[in-house]
Amino acid sequence: MSAKGVGEAEASVTEVVTYIFGRYPHCARRAGLHEYDARLPQPGPRSPAGLTRLRTAVLGGLKSLPGTADPGLRADLDAALKFLEAERFEVEHLGWDHPAPPEQFAEVDVSVYLRGPYAPVAERMDAVGRHLEAVPEFLHQAREGLGTTMAAGARLRCLEQAAHRTAGLRGLTARLTADHPETDLNRVAAAAEPAAVACEEYTRAIAEVTPVGGVLGPELLGAYLRATEGVEQPVTDLLEEAREEVASLVKALDKVAAQVGADSRAEAYGLLADQVSDRPVVDSVRSAIEEVQEFWRREDIIPVSVTTPLEVVLAPAGASSVEVVFDVAGPLESVPQSHFLHVPDLRGDDPGSLRRQYLNDPMLAVVALHETFAGHYVHTEAGLQRPGVMRNCVRWSAGFPEGWSHYAEELAIEFGFADGRPRVRIAQLKSALEAAVRLLIYLSVHMRRWSFAEAVRQATALCLWSPDRAVREVLVTTAHLSTAMYALGKLRIRAWRRTLGDDVDRATLRDFHERLLQGGYAPLSTVWNHYLDTCPPNGTTANKPALSGFKG
Repeated sequence: MSAKGVGEAEASVTEVVTYIFGRYPHCARRAGLHEYDARLPQPGPRSPAGLTRLRTAVLGGLKSLPGTADPGLRADLDAALKFLEAERFEVEHLGWDHPAPPEQFAEVDVSVYLRGPYAPVAERMDAVGRHLEAVPEFLHQAREGLGTTMAAGARLRCLEQAAHRTAGLRGLTARLTADHPETDLNRVAAAAEPAAVACEEYTRAIAEVTPVGGVLGPELLGAYLRATEGVEQPVTDLLEEAREEVASLVKALDKVAAQVGADSRAEAYGLLADQVSDRPVVDSVRSAIEEVQEFWRREDIIPVSVTTPLEVVLAPAGASSVEVVFDVAGPLESVPQSHFLHVPDLRGDDPGSLRRQYLNDPMLAVVALHETFAGHYVHTEAGLQRPGVMRNCVRWSAGFPEGWSHYAEELAIEFGFADGRPRVRIAQLKSALEAAVRLLIYLSVHMRRWSFAEAVRQATALCLWSPDRAVREVLVTTAHLSTAMYALGKLRIRAWRRTLGDDVDRATLRDFHERLLQGGYAPLSTVWNHYLDTCPPNGTTANKPALSGFKG
């Protein structure tokens, strides 16, 4: 009976993963399943009946699962259920029956063929050519699902993404020629321009969509958080938490500004821009990563052993100007690949240069904490030690991954990373304040406590953003739940840690962090339930067998 129950549970997870990979083949390619190469989906509407059927299968799997089963399998079932509930909610309550433009642009992306040698160059270039040949018809069909309205921030972000995607396609052939001069690229060259033109046509269609506010209201907001992340707290409580967090961070920033002799937060931020290495940004990032890795090894409160190499490289042409992106190696790759950290090629000694504003040396230390040790890199590697395909290959939830990385920044400061280095403390607090303000904006606007204009005013005052940037931040933040999850996820992890009680020793704290990290890329409620499932009665860490890999 137990074996049968486990089998039914595994089958239901596999069915959901198969649905996701078929509906969003870019997820399968990113996971390392190259039988999905050059496969683009049919961009038709999502089926509520199909989602209900899958949900019923997962609930049956949960019901049949014996109590002694691997907690990882239970977590995979839980993550699959949350994914289906989120999709059903978007279709039934938000009217998002078609995949959003960012998902369509993700299907256009061909960088996965270039990131590692999973096959000979000629085979990968042939896959790129076949993929690009399918793009015009795919985007033509996708235009039919755009609808007539779109949240203003989502529309703005889509237009920005479209510009980057088109530029990347236009520069693709030259980039590949430089990297692989011996390879026949005729097929790629012939297909790249029509694909870029199709992106431009899709972009024009997005631009013609009417922008709307898209405010959810308190009840729908609470239901959306429950469906996507399993957050059960009343939204009024979440709003109060966000307000308190913002006030606390402003107070802390004012205090450290005074300590360094700055008369204001603006003057304190200016001190960061004064500290910029004259080395290339890639070299500076590598040095920052070495520093944070050594810090966590010394403190020994988070397991930071890693297996998959991490390569720091310049972002490709067409990438967003100041974004640092952690690119995860596919867990199902037949030929193991590295993770990549893409950093923008920012230069210039001008006081207003982007390098000085966003990737100065103190901020690079915070970036290294968030993206590598002990943020995304460590989280990814820890999850893969107890692999669950649903939780490691389907990276759709932002709550725990971004919340954890944001928590890691704060934890490093708590344990002395910035001692004697007030500028690093300023950089971390600046990062934390901006994340908390985004959460406050998201909740306040969707709960109808703030108008968009009031949110812009508050963002300008709290974060010292220019009016233009504040407008963009408010629009984009209110349209994307993920932007709010950095701070909300961190606040939830803080609350979980408080369950350990006071005067926690390092071994207990390390165990707490280790078991949280093993939850993988999953919604907040899934990670916490997995943590509780791995708490045996005697207080030691459970040692359960890993799940087998997914087979499509």
